[in-house]
Amino acid sequence: MFNSDTEKEIIIINLDAKKILTDWFDILSERDARPDGTRINGRARRAELRRMEPPFGVMMCEGYDALFCKLASVMPLKPVDKMALAIFVSVAVHIKNSETGRSFAAQLGEKIKDKPCLTPSRFERLQQAEEPEVLCVQLIRAVKLRGKEGVNIVSLADGIFLWMREWQDRQEDLPVTANPFARNRIRWASEYLSSAR
Repeated sequence: MFNSDTEKEIIIINLDAKKILTDWFDILSERDARPDGTRINGRARRAELRRMEPPFGVMMCEGYDALFCKLASVMPLKPVDKMALAIFVSVAVHIKNSETGRSFAAQLGEKIKDKPCLTPSRFERLQQAEEPEVLCVQLIRAVKLRGKEGVNIVSLADGIFLWMREWQDRQEDLPVTANPFARNRIRWASEYLSSAR
């Protein structure tokens, strides 16, 4: 029997990894953060990451490298996860607030001023992205529309990692998973529709 709970993360399940992602995001809003005793100007780091060409440009930044090293120390990362993390970082620097609770895709379907945050046609464009660069651009647009409502950082990262792993499998002509609820497109559609009603 398949588990149809699509809001539960399936790649980023390690509690330490979740904390690393949220702590990293929180630092981006501080001028004088001191994680691990090191002084970091998070706002300057955010500004640098925003100036870079998404998603490849962020891979050259200290903010990306620090996050990658910390994640790699607590969870096994595949080679394709470097690109997934680059997309996540490119998108995350445009998020205003971290908001837990509902999943990222469910948040896109939540009504803001009597209509879904992301209209069905925009959500369909997001779902139709076939290349990492296109996905990145669509996600940046989506989180900007969320604005001050915030985004579930961990859920966003989990979805991006799953999307990139599925993309890599398609590049290598590997079969899709038999469990439909473990496929990113179905997970996001299910979550979006559950809150867009």
